[in-house]
Amino acid sequence: MRKKISLFVLFSLLSAFFITSHAASKEPLLIFCGAAFKRPMEDIVKLYRQKTGTEVNVNYGGVGTLFSQILLSKRGDVFVVPSPDIMERAKTKGVIIPDSISDIAYVAPCINTQKGNPKNIQGLKDLAKPGIKVGLANPEIVYIGAIAVEIIEKNLSAEEKNAIRKNVVTYVEDFNKLATLIVLKQVDAIIGFHFLEGWYPDKAGTIKLKTSEVARIGAGQTAVISYTGNRRGADEFILFLSSEEVKAIFRKNHYFGSPDEAFRWIGAKKPIGGEFTAIEGWLKK
Repeated sequence: MRKKISLFVLFSLLSAFFITSHAASKEPLLIFCGAAFKRPMEDIVKLYRQKTGTEVNVNYGGVGTLFSQILLSKRGDVFVVPSPDIMERAKTKGVIIPDSISDIAYVAPCINTQKGNPKNIQGLKDLAKPGIKVGLANPEIVYIGAIAVEIIEKNLSAEEKNAIRKNVVTYVEDFNKLATLIVLKQVDAIIGFHFLEGWYPDKAGTIKLKTSEVARIGAGQTAVISYTGNRRGADEFILFLSSEEVKAIFRKNHYFGSPDEAFRWIGAKKPIGGEFTAIEGWLKK
């Protein structure tokens, strides 16, 4: 009997040792995240820290900037981007591990105005009217900037395009700075994402684009960065992103949980991601 008790005690001590060792050896995670996902990601990271005790550090920015940072530093564990075409580029460059890619949320473009829409902007053509101050994201490094330029190029006349260019007062380097232009009333309108009014209900308004004007939607995706030294931790975090708790965080922040939700909002089924053909040299024209 004494022998059985001793073996049980020994097994319990060993189990406790391995559990404690695993908890103590948790390595911190470094995440590179597109700025359009900053608001929900802050809540997600906070919850993950509480549940696991893992330290998580996040670099936010325009995806082009983040892509360059990863390539130059050859570090990081998880990459979060707003569309599959960006992830495909990362895969081609060997930046991420292909079989780790996972969808997390969906976004649709729109026009965002100051709350109450004081300039009475009703659609895309109104951005070309004299006296309208427009803000855009840099199309060469920011996903919504590329979408905005594509929408302008494919739907307006040459005169209207030139008029909008004259109305653009700034090109910013990430989505959060784009949103700030509206919040601080520095511009009358931006081409942004559908969820912005949900973020700032007292500061921002939403003008839907015509269904025909929307060429695509974005799908937030995440993947393990190929330079990671913590594959297990990166996999665990990505698995957490598919949990019901995280889905609730995205819903709270007004993201679409499925492509069909985005299509219903737009009014038609659209491609998800895809190659851009209308942004090369746009800033130099």
